[in-house]
Amino acid sequence: MDADGDEIHDHVVLDRGTAIRLVAFNTNAEQALDKLPSTVQNRIPEHHELEERNEQRIPPPKRGDLHTLLEEANERYPNHSVAVMPSGGNHMGGGMGGGMMMHPLALPRDATKPTAAIMRASRRGDYTLSCLTYCGYGHPYMDLDGALVVR
Repeated sequence: MDADGDEIHDHVVLDRGTAIRLVAFNTNAEQALDKLPSTVQNRIPEHHELEERNEQRIPPPKRGDLHTLLEEANERYPNHSVAVMPSGGNHMGGGMGGGMMMHPLALPRDATKPTAAIMRASRRGDYTLSCLTYCGYGHPYMDLDGALVVR
């Protein structure tokens, strides 16, 4: 969502050299959520909507129930992080040779405010937003491939 609470589409297109301010938060960090503009707070999906998204993105487990596994993961691994890295390739190794990349922003459950970072769109290409903190079942599906496009 943008600062006005409007839904952002599949990807954001940026011109090379554009400065980006990324604001991120853990949806379980109540104090951090309270610091967001009301227009953004009002657009955060309800729990049942998040569960529906999970069902669409995460394959059913071979054993057990998806919702039970995700609840257990949230209890055991409540913290997340977000990083921007080149799309495609090995994310842990830096993708396709660098470019625009941001060290992970920590998103702990006990955060008292949203986390923010400024970066510059320095190289053309597609970039992925990805969770880099292992957070249990479903973690491999916590990314938005091609979320940022630098032209």
